[in-house]
Amino acid sequence: MHPVKLLSLTARIHIPRQPAQAVLGALMLGTGVMAFGVSPALPDVTQGPIRQVVEPLGSSLALPDLTEENPDFSIHQSQLTRRDETLQTLLKRLGVEDRDAQSFLARDATSRSLLTGASGNLVSVTRTPQGRLKSLSVRSVDASSQRVNRLVVEARDGVYASRLEQPTPRRLVKLASLSIRSSFYAGTDQAGVPDAVAAQTIEAFSGDLDFQRSLQRGARFSLIYEAFELDGEILFTGQLLGAEIQNGQQTHQAIWFQAPGTAGEFVSLDGSSQQRTYLASPLAFSRVTSSYGPRIHPVYGGQKAHKGTDYGAPAGTPIRTVAEGVVSFAGRQGGYGNYVVVRHPDKNSTAYAHMERISVKAGQRVQQGQTIGAVGSTGTATGPNLHFEYLVKGVRTNPSQITSKTSNSTTAAFSQPGFQQTAKFMREQFELATSVALASAQ
Repeated sequence: MHPVKLLSLTARIHIPRQPAQAVLGALMLGTGVMAFGVSPALPDVTQGPIRQVVEPLGSSLALPDLTEENPDFSIHQSQLTRRDETLQTLLKRLGVEDRDAQSFLARDATSRSLLTGASGNLVSVTRTPQGRLKSLSVRSVDASSQRVNRLVVEARDGVYASRLEQPTPRRLVKLASLSIRSSFYAGTDQAGVPDAVAAQTIEAFSGDLDFQRSLQRGARFSLIYEAFELDGEILFTGQLLGAEIQNGQQTHQAIWFQAPGTAGEFVSLDGSSQQRTYLASPLAFSRVTSSYGPRIHPVYGGQKAHKGTDYGAPAGTPIRTVAEGVVSFAGRQGGYGNYVVVRHPDKNSTAYAHMERISVKAGQRVQQGQTIGAVGSTGTATGPNLHFEYLVKGVRTNPSQITSKTSNSTTAAFSQPGFQQTAKFMREQFELATSVALASAQ
């Protein structure tokens, strides 16, 4: 591209026919600034003729070439992979029209596995305006194992090469505060609290509060949790480190403590265990769509007694047993569809219905929190959900009663090394959260 030549500029200066008492102004031409001033001691210049000053610019201004023929001009674009998408359709969405690149990515096993099949992987490309690939990266995140894989494909001298990286995300400690206006779930959504952190909060206080019925309007939560960041983006969250609930006149506190050689558990600030015989929910995070009691049947109509609690969740969501025990039934059961019953040490049982798949067998011993299947819509169901039952001596009882079961744990965390330091740090964080919340409310 030829340099753009600026036309000669003509500056016309009109001097007003009034006594000049101040600086008249500045006129910028090109890169120079010209200032004109009139002194009161000089003769009245307004009596002179009006003159025109013309000054051509001898320099020219060169602009960068932004046309498609410029090899240095690149386009950067990112997309998320879609389930069961082909390599060809993904590259087309990214604007890549490069047969050599497509051939390489199709042959490269690592590239092919990260680019197709799974959904949610972030793909970023740098390409020419004509669609020729310069570089490509694919980021895959496994939140359960807290592992990140990143595939990098680059073109060097017309030859493509790939490498697999495993960057380590940076651990952050985040603080969140929220107030309850309608429900705990709505409050966490509004405050941007991740679902996994909300689920751990429910578990930490499962023996103290019924999150569906006990929370008062205006109850305040302070949550401290791990988050892991890479390239300026939070990829996933980790452990809930501490939580404080002010519910009316009552204050509940719990912190996560892991003594050397132990799995860790939630304890109070005085060191007593928060662990309960039963988990509050068979799903890590869910919403109750139908509670125990009379209701209008969603399929058959008419009012009927609902002998369990329904949890709404996407199909495939892992289902966990709420307490240790032995599987007494695992199979198909009429309107329940795929159905599992677990008998617990206290002789009571819990049951799980409408499962998409069953992961245990009759007679198998299971531990609290162990995955026994996945959410589905088998049997008589209007959509993916888990129907959960609590059976006391064979009688279906309100599942909300299991949160009052005491713990078998005898852990005394206050005597463990490091507990006092952990408790002191969490007290300081709770105080900070309270001051931030009060300042925000003012």
